[in-house]
Amino acid sequence: MNTLKQYWNDVYREFGFHPDRESWLVRYMDDLSQPEGIIVDLGCGLGNNALYLLDHGLPVVACDVAEEALKQLQAYKPDLVTQCFDMRNGLPFDNRSAKVVIVDLSLHYFDEPTTFDILAELHRVLREDGLLVGRVNAIQDMPNKQDIQAAVERHFYEHEGIYRRFFDRQDITHFLNAVKWSLEVVEEHDLVRYGSRKVLWEFAARKRS
Repeated sequence: MNTLKQYWNDVYREFGFHPDRESWLVRYMDDLSQPEGIIVDLGCGLGNNALYLLDHGLPVVACDVAEEALKQLQAYKPDLVTQCFDMRNGLPFDNRSAKVVIVDLSLHYFDEPTTFDILAELHRVLREDGLLVGRVNAIQDMPNKQDIQAAVERHFYEHEGIYRRFFDRQDITHFLNAVKWSLEVVEEHDLVRYGSRKVLWEFAARKRS
C-alpha cells in the first residue's frame, strides 16, 4: 500500500507540469473577494485553482501533500505562497482565519473518521461566515476505474495502492451535516482531469457557528 505522499509525488514526476486553469470557482467570487481572511486551496496539485485565483488578483495559499507538485508549481509561479503538509495531521492556520477553504478532488481519500476529523479542522479554520467549496469523486465515476477492490467502507475502495471514496448525494449530506454546515450547492458534473473524463459532485457549505 502506497502513502498518499508517495503516490502523488510519483504521479507528478511522471505527468510533468501541465496546469489547466479552471473557472468553476467563478460562482463563489463574492466570498472569495471579501476583504477579510485568507483563501486556502487544499490538495492544490499543479495549481489549477490557485493560478485561476491569482489571475483574478486574489492571493491564495496553495497546499499539497506532494512536494513534487509544489516544486513544479513554484518554478512556474515563484510568488505563489505554498505549504506542504498532510491534512490528516491538522491545518497550520489560525482559528477563524480563512474566508474560503477549497478542497478540490482532495477530500475523497480518507476513511469516515478521518474525513470527519478533517472537516472539523476546516470548520475551525473558517471564519464565522466562511465558505467551504469542493469537488469529490461521484459514484458514477466508478466505471472509469479499473481494478477497484472490494469496499472497505460504504463507497470507499482500494485502487492503485491507495483508497478512494466515491460519493453520492447522501454521502455529502452525511459528512456535511446540518449541525455544523449549511449546504448551499450540491451538483453533479463532468470534467476532464489529467486527460481522463471524471464525474464529480461539487458542493458549497457555509460554516454554522
